[in-house]
Amino acid sequence: MGAHPWCVRNVAKLAMKSALAGTLAKAAEFGVEVEIPSLLNRDLERCNVLLLNNDDVMSVLDMRETMWALRTGYDDLKRGEATYGPRIDYYLPTGRSDSYYRWGDMVGASASFGVVAVRIKSQVMTWPDGGTTQDNYAVRPGLFCGFMILFSCTDGEPLALIHDGYLQHMRVGGSMGIGVDLLARKDAVTVGLLGSGGMAHTFLESFALVRPLKEVRVFSPTRSHRLVFAEEMSKKLGINVVAVDSPREAVSDSLIVATATDSMIPTFDADWIMRGAHVVCVTRRELSDALVKSADVIVQLGINTVPFGTPVPMLEWKAGGIAAYVAGKPEDRARIPGARNSSVGEYPTMLDVETGKFPGRTSDDQVTLFVGTGTQGLQFASVGGHVYRLAKELGLGQDLPLEWFLQDIRD
Repeated sequence: MGAHPWCVRNVAKLAMKSALAGTLAKAAEFGVEVEIPSLLNRDLERCNVLLLNNDDVMSVLDMRETMWALRTGYDDLKRGEATYGPRIDYYLPTGRSDSYYRWGDMVGASASFGVVAVRIKSQVMTWPDGGTTQDNYAVRPGLFCGFMILFSCTDGEPLALIHDGYLQHMRVGGSMGIGVDLLARKDAVTVGLLGSGGMAHTFLESFALVRPLKEVRVFSPTRSHRLVFAEEMSKKLGINVVAVDSPREAVSDSLIVATATDSMIPTFDADWIMRGAHVVCVTRRELSDALVKSADVIVQLGINTVPFGTPVPMLEWKAGGIAAYVAGKPEDRARIPGARNSSVGEYPTMLDVETGKFPGRTSDDQVTLFVGTGTQGLQFASVGGHVYRLAKELGLGQDLPLEWFLQDIRD
């Protein structure tokens, strides 16, 4: 893979910094003082924090760019030049019996992009259909509150506020494509897809970049949705995407099986999986205990949350195995779905496979499972950092005064 143009420019900047460092060292050797301009000498009124909405992000970010940014971030991680923290959620009663408030945050950093990213989301959670699905909103149904803040690792400057909706779908889909490239059979050209929403779109886009797909069978509960999805993706990718009438019809005889849903319960029976298939998911909630037990190889993207059972005061593990701090009376807490066995296991990571610490797939007959959770903070730093650079070059977004975000009282 060739170097991305931004990467070439960044290397040039680093070279200049290296030359500057050499000059400073020589100056110190001969006792010469060199004055270097700094942020403290900048006119803060002329500096800005960039606000990017989903349309701005969409105009610069396609799946190929997304996967390039993700791979760059993971290369940093291999070298020890990136990091990320585990996801932890916070729950508080809303005062209504049909919902619960949830706050979530994810943090990560990437040296190649020179940023630290903090992704935050504020949600009112509901579990309709008897708790078999999960939904959320902010303020009212149909509106959502989620964004990331980017900071410069050079001087701590806040660089951007970025809406996370479109980028969230892209970074998840892109990482699933990386997992397919790593673990699926080379001749895996058939896909069984469960779900027809935003994640399903990006899953399929990424799969098509790493395998020469020939046929996709898609199922989702609403017939009109799966029909529209099939028609749209057939045209977009130039492959045969067919809507089918049951999960089993989608999954059976598919060498790539992907579940991209908001389900709180397993979306398919492990017995439907053919030998040699590769399985991916949005969340661990979609996986059955039987599938986890029967898979020959299980690899997780990375560390997702504080490992289940870690002795931390007040910490609990809720739906999907996410560590959480929960406030509320016992009758309130009982409304929040808990973690199942399939949600809490820890497995070798993608980097363990890429660095040879774990073998991954070793035969075409194996069933492989890629648990696509973990490293979220790093993904937001990588993809968000890349989006920021591209948007700055094109003059996109809205400028907010930097002085709004700085203060002169030490914290």
